[in-house]
Amino acid sequence: MSGIRTLTSEHGGDEDDARSSQSITSFQTDKQQPPAKAVTKPASLARRLLFPHLHADADLPPLLVSPAATLELNDELYNFIAIALRAFVHPWWMKITRYDKEFLPDITRVLTVVIRSLEARIIRTDLSPLILRDLPSLLSQHYQDYRNAQSKLHTSYASGGAASLPQLFHQSQPHMAVSADGTVDDAYIRQAIDGVLASCLPWEDYDADPERFIVREIIVKVVLGGVFPRLTQPWFIHQQILNILGPDRGKEKLVERPSLHGTSPNSFSFHSLVIFFLSAIRSISGACLALMHAYRHAIGTIKKVNQSTAFSHVSSEQDETECWRGATKSTLPGTLNTGVSHSEDITVQQPVPMLSPPPSPPPLRPGLSPAADHQLQHNYVHPALHLLTTFLTPSPSLIYPPRSTPLAITYILTLLLTPFTSILSRLLPHLLYTHLFSPSSLITILQSARNALFPGGYPAVPPPDPTPDEQVELRKELARHLLALIPTPLQLVFGTNAEMRLDTVDKALLEPLSSAECNTHLMVFILDLILLSLFPEMGVSVPGDLAEGVRSPVGSLDSMVTDMTPPRPDSRPP
Repeated sequence: MSGIRTLTSEHGGDEDDARSSQSITSFQTDKQQPPAKAVTKPASLARRLLFPHLHADADLPPLLVSPAATLELNDELYNFIAIALRAFVHPWWMKITRYDKEFLPDITRVLTVVIRSLEARIIRTDLSPLILRDLPSLLSQHYQDYRNAQSKLHTSYASGGAASLPQLFHQSQPHMAVSADGTVDDAYIRQAIDGVLASCLPWEDYDADPERFIVREIIVKVVLGGVFPRLTQPWFIHQQILNILGPDRGKEKLVERPSLHGTSPNSFSFHSLVIFFLSAIRSISGACLALMHAYRHAIGTIKKVNQSTAFSHVSSEQDETECWRGATKSTLPGTLNTGVSHSEDITVQQPVPMLSPPPSPPPLRPGLSPAADHQLQHNYVHPALHLLTTFLTPSPSLIYPPRSTPLAITYILTLLLTPFTSILSRLLPHLLYTHLFSPSSLITILQSARNALFPGGYPAVPPPDPTPDEQVELRKELARHLLALIPTPLQLVFGTNAEMRLDTVDKALLEPLSSAECNTHLMVFILDLILLSLFPEMGVSVPGDLAEGVRSPVGSLDSMVTDMTPPRPDSRPP
């Protein structure tokens, strides 16, 4: 027994020595292994240009302070700013000095103040009248004036036939910022942007002329050098509409289903009858499930719309006195005070549709009650029907369809939609804010704008514009796509055969957007509409004697003159 214990102890000692040697070896090997490298984020363009001293692992500081803003939206805005600064500031600044890395971050700081002030104004402003009422009215007027100018070509109304289509259109829509050949006056854009900076920047930043001039010229270069030349081109408008509509479903080939019958057309079996019966039950059950889902979704949407509308009315009644009192203060709404942080001002407001009333109480129409006047001002169905009527109105060069067709369709739609005008006028703003103004949609819009203004980034060579033949083919493709979206029974309104229908869609919907000079007028009016909606103090109000008895929507084109004056008497650009 003692021998066995001795062997066991010796054997156990050998195992302990082996384990200790293995542990020492493993400790030495672990100690000799190099430490794992820290994973660093790739340095983006915004990080290298705008924040050169920021740590590699740190996130970019938030540009938007709204709680609904996502990191992806923040990064897209920084990328857009970085590309714009590299395109318009970095080339000439590098010729002055190659060692100063603080100039672009200082410009970014000023742009951050402007963007946050714009964010505050956008949150406070109800954009539903702008998108659902004023913009359709502006498009309808553009189509009507284009067709009127087209009908005057080669007549005595066109200066004996010598005036061109852009000149005749300019006579219908004269604007101080646009010439007859479609040239935009840079002084008008510079003055408008200077007014925006005067409302957004604190006084110490606005009073610094070099800082303000540089920021202003960057925005002017983006607007005049990138936005207007692209948005006014007909082929670019056609391309963007095709991108929004997506692939054409008419080109997709339909997969032929196998016949339920046997190889012989006259053969009939119990198996085929069972398949037909089960297929019918499956189709009926699928249709019922789809109807139930649509019903539940509609009920949930209506409840959300009613709740948001009730909340907006309660909040507007509670804050009405404060809003009128705040409009009379020396500090304009949305500007930044040095004593109050901007983040506190933003977080109080939530991006809810119809959040606050306009800055000044609008006068009522004579003879109308407040409820009737409110209903007229927030009727978003009539502008859409008017725009549809304008689309369906035949061009002077078309014989088909007859002019009575759009009137009949409009009357039928008006009769069908009139009982639902109230709910539709509340539903459309809800859909606008939940879909078009959602963070994912804004990211898509920013990416499309960046790819359109700086394709491939800067200083990459942009792709060439389409040739005239490619532009014609692009227009035909868009006409085919639009015609495919119309239900087949309604396509008879546009012609008796496919060729006539394509020609009608092309001339009714696409031809009024085929002139870059006329499109320039439309883009300038849209710019005025956006500025007057966000900065109503930039517009010149109609005098009381002339405006007596006239009621126009606040912020619309009828309520403001196109002249734009700076809010401060001494804010004059050089």
